Amino acid sequence: MKNIKFKWYDPGEENPFPIRILDVRGFTGQVVAATNDIKLAESFNTQRQSDGSEYIDAQIENSTTVECNLCFPHNGDPLEGIIYKANSMDIKWDIYIYDSAFLFVRSWTGQLGYRAFAEITDTDIRINKVETAADGIETAPQDVYFMLGTHAMGIILPHTIPRDMSDDPQQIALWSFSMYGKFGYYATYEDITQIAIS
Repeated sequence: MKNIKFKWYDPGEENPFPIRILDVRGFTGQVVAATNDIKLAESFNTQRQSDGSEYIDAQIENSTTVECNLCFPHNGDPLEGIIYKANSMDIKWDIYIYDSAFLFVRSWTGQLGYRAFAEITDTDIRINKVETAADGIETAPQDVYFMLGTHAMGIILPHTIPRDMSDDPQQIALWSFSMYGKFGYYATYEDITQIAIS
């Protein structure tokens, strides 16, 4: 990693986003996720067979909720069941929806990380509340926005990192991969929900 050059970009010609970002693709796009822990490998493989229904009533330990106003375009198709499944250990999340609640589950461990409550119409999806563990509530709406945009919709977005995280690019790159795997292209301290998805 010492040979990888990371660069911050302010908004401008070299940056397609209206916020300051750190390009971490030199690391997240090259590293290959693997584990020597047989139980983790077995857990990941078991999760590939899940339809997510076991998480409908699952509890998030020490959870709290935050109100938000996230909006996504929608084509009117019914949404129920699997939204996105990781196809390799380089992808860190599976996404499901049941009863208009999006469920974000860690692909390796099967741990429910976020529950996002949605109102779905023929033209859009609006998320008005996100539940997660209390220590992750600072960026919860941004995390949900990022994962639905990138994983479910195939859009490239930066991801928000906690405000108290070190500004060391190597540390940010390591965190980005552990959190989002191959989808962790660009990191930012700013609120990504200001980037419209259309």
